[in-house]
Amino acid sequence: MGPSAWHIWTYRLTFVVLGLAIIAFSLLPLGQNTGVLVGPDLLLAFTLAWILRQPSVVPIGVIVALFLTADFLLQRPPGLWTALVLLVTESLRTRRAQTTEYNFIVEWAWVTVAIFTIIVGERFVLWVLLAPQSSLGLALVYGLTTAAVYPAIVLISHYVIGLRRLGPTDAESV
Repeated sequence: MGPSAWHIWTYRLTFVVLGLAIIAFSLLPLGQNTGVLVGPDLLLAFTLAWILRQPSVVPIGVIVALFLTADFLLQRPPGLWTALVLLVTESLRTRRAQTTEYNFIVEWAWVTVAIFTIIVGERFVLWVLLAPQSSLGLALVYGLTTAAVYPAIVLISHYVIGLRRLGPTDAESV
């Protein structure tokens, strides 16, 4: 196994462990569900950040496994959030070569649009199925907090974990 393969598998393992830790942390009864504040979806933020930084370290199977696990454990409609996240991440993965030329503000805007696309898509499907939903305001705050935490996730990914953003020439080889 060469250094690049070792690098990819190390980051994949880090992503899986980080994702499982986020899911486990969100299951802890820490008094967060008081209805006053809505926390961000850290798993979604990390997934989007890593997809835009190095898409080869976040394969489709890992995304499906982590988000489906989160769907079951967090009692969301099984597979709906997972499918929407998968559609958005694969869309971002295919457009990543163009986004490497833009600065961070444009990337953040793309991620914010992606987050709200997932939220609106989920609400639309639940509306069509006449399933119960949280309030629209709560869903919007959820999206805003997830988008607001994205820069911190990028900083943690870069400086703590060491995941660097690939350039345009690197993007073609991935």
